[in-house]
Amino acid sequence: MSPPPLSAPRTAAAKARRGGARSRPRATLPRARQTAPASADQDGRQRILSVAIRSFADRGYDGTTTAGVARDAAVTQPLVHHHFGSKDGLWRAAMDAVFSNAARVGDVPADASPRDQLLAITERFVRFAAAHPEATRVMGREGATPSPRLTYLVDHYLREPFQRLAAVTRAGQRTGVVAADLRPDLLLFLILGAGSHLFDATALARESLGIDAAAPSTQNQFVALVERLLTQGVIRQSPQPRRTKEHS
Repeated sequence: MSPPPLSAPRTAAAKARRGGARSRPRATLPRARQTAPASADQDGRQRILSVAIRSFADRGYDGTTTAGVARDAAVTQPLVHHHFGSKDGLWRAAMDAVFSNAARVGDVPADASPRDQLLAITERFVRFAAAHPEATRVMGREGATPSPRLTYLVDHYLREPFQRLAAVTRAGQRTGVVAADLRPDLLLFLILGAGSHLFDATALARESLGIDAAAPSTQNQFVALVERLLTQGVIRQSPQPRRTKEHS
């Protein structure tokens, strides 16, 4: 009688070991496969959006392409269309990201005096322009000619704070804090231009005079300067008494 084969038990044991080695990590693999692509997908979307904001601000709508955005964001062009649908959809998403806090510029306490409200709105705008220089560049480009894109910005983000500042100016005129012959709409654009150009031309400021527009100290001093111009030229410290006609 020949002895039983020795290879069969070893083969069975080896199969059991290999099966056990495969069965242990199976519970974790699906979880890793589910979370990693989602995280990478979100990261790709954010990179696309950041590049698009810079491109629309620096090159304008016509100078921006989804292929160029994809190249600069190190993603494929189909991924851009996957997330945003089209170039127009990408532009809207970029503008929503840039101007999402614009409405807060006019969000000041309604019970404050017109003088305090006007100064608070001015400070909020200057700090918004410092934090979002792309917004100033976009407004300069899109504000030059009528277009559906300009209408989108005005309807969604700009009309409300603009009208808020004009209303506060008119309230100041009624109380005598602001000169009655001053046009509120022109004061608005004076503040827009004076309060934002430094942050739109940061390279010029640094190259010509060594100004670091990103420095908090520079921004604080600039806010104080703009407010000083207003309080010494536009806003009175106290209401001016109304003149009454003298009766003979």
